[in-house]
Order: sequence, then structure tokens, then C-alpha cells
Amino acid sequence: MAAAAGFDFRRWRLVLLGGLLVGIVLFAAIFAPWVAPYSPFDLDVTQMLQGPSAAHWLGTDELGRDVLSRAIYAARISMQVALLAVSVGLVGGTLIGMTAAYFGGLVEQALMRAMDLLFSFPAILLAVVLMASLGTSVLNAMIAIGIVFIPGFSRLARASTQAVLRQQYIEAARSIGMSDARIIFREILPNIMAPLMVEAAVAFAYAVLLESALSFLGLGAQPPDPSWGNMLSTGRGFMAQAPWLSIVPGMAMFICVLGFNLLGDGLRDVTDPHMRE
Repeated sequence: MAAAAGFDFRRWRLVLLGGLLVGIVLFAAIFAPWVAPYSPFDLDVTQMLQGPSAAHWLGTDELGRDVLSRAIYAARISMQVALLAVSVGLVGGTLIGMTAAYFGGLVEQALMRAMDLLFSFPAILLAVVLMASLGTSVLNAMIAIGIVFIPGFSRLARASTQAVLRQQYIEAARSIGMSDARIIFREILPNIMAPLMVEAAVAFAYAVLLESALSFLGLGAQPPDPSWGNMLSTGRGFMAQAPWLSIVPGMAMFICVLGFNLLGDGLRDVTDPHMRE
């Protein structure tokens, strides 16, 4: 019935489920002032470390702040960091990969060896080094994570471009005198966007984890601004008497990362012709 109607729900189920989870997180991030029951900065020393109740659905922290409200506002920082970081990695990596594959020779060797050098560093270590050089702030966290993503996107863009360059329409474009820039951006780029979008969806999940790791180490969002990472860092000191301080941001991260991973896997299944039935 789904095939007859032109829409196969089985093929799109991961996209729909991942999109639903990501949509919930995005909705909370965008409409945080209206969704959150309290301000994330409101202190109430009479309600410190209170468990879940009708007044505070997910309890309060060591300063009497509502944990649910802080987790909702923390989604804003995670989404902002992930969006800019993935954009930096996607744009920078795509340009480098396409340029390397199209011109080849010394240009390709120079660009890809530089990417190999960046790729040889562990992602979290490279992000920490960049943050130590740039300074501690959310903006610098976005830039550092974006630089970490560039080598991966450049390798994917290079491989995809090499496959497109073997197509006959590229030879036709060259034969009519089309410029290199026009071939790259008009003929090649649209035909390599599908795998790049799949990679971007997975990179969003990794960016959320990296931002949380940096905040956990004190290199990302700084208190009193809420971040899932610094909420986890604070909550580890109260695991015995207030486990919800760690469980709530941990579950929020789990939902967000799971959503982006399912979305990426679903897009891969939908766009890859080898995965189609």
C-alpha cells in the first residue's frame, strides 16, 4: 500500500524517527523561554537539591535552580555550537576536497597531506589545543570543533568529486569552454551533496558530544550559562544524594545524539542506490 501510494514508510522510518527526536530538541532550544517553567538563572536556596516534585518536575540543583529549565536552555548552546561547527567543517572541507580532486597533482598532494596532519590528532585533543590557543568561550568552541571536522569532510568531498569527474557531462562541460569555477560549483557540487548531507547529520551528533566534553572540562560554556557538559560536571559531585543532576543532562544528550545518528543512517539508506530494494 505504501509503495502504491508513492511513499515507502519502511525506507523512511529512520529518517522520520530521527527527525522527530531532533525536532523535539530543536523545538525546546528555539522556544526555551516559553517551554521552560523557570529561568535557568533563578536561585532559591530554600529548594537546594530537592528531588522531582510537582513544582520542579526534574528536581533542583545545588543552588536551587530548576534542572529541567537548565537542560532546556542548554539545548540552545548545543544546537548553536553544532550548527556553526558543522557549517565550518562542511564548507571548508568541501572546498578543499573538491579543489584537491579537480586540480590534482601538487595541489592535491599539498591539501590532502595537510588534512592528513590534522586528521592524525585525536579529535578531543585537537579541540582542547585549539581552545587553549583561542581562549575559553562558546564561539571559540564552535570554531575549534569546526576545524576538527574539516579533514573528514574534505576526504569525503575528494572521493565523491573523483567519482563525478569520470562522468561524461564533465567532459562535455569542458569541451564547450566552461570555466573551472563554474564546473566545480555548477556541475560537481550539486552531485556530491547527498553523501555530504549524510555526513553532516552524523557530524551534528559528534559536535554535541565534543561541545559537552569541552564544557565538562571547563573549556566551553562557562557558569552560570547552562550546558549539558557543565551540568554533568557539577552533577558528578552529587551522585549519591542527587543523581538527577547527572541523569537529566545525560538523557538530553542521549536523545539528541540518537536523533542525529538515526537521521544520518536514514538519509544514507534513502539516498544510497545500493541500499534501495
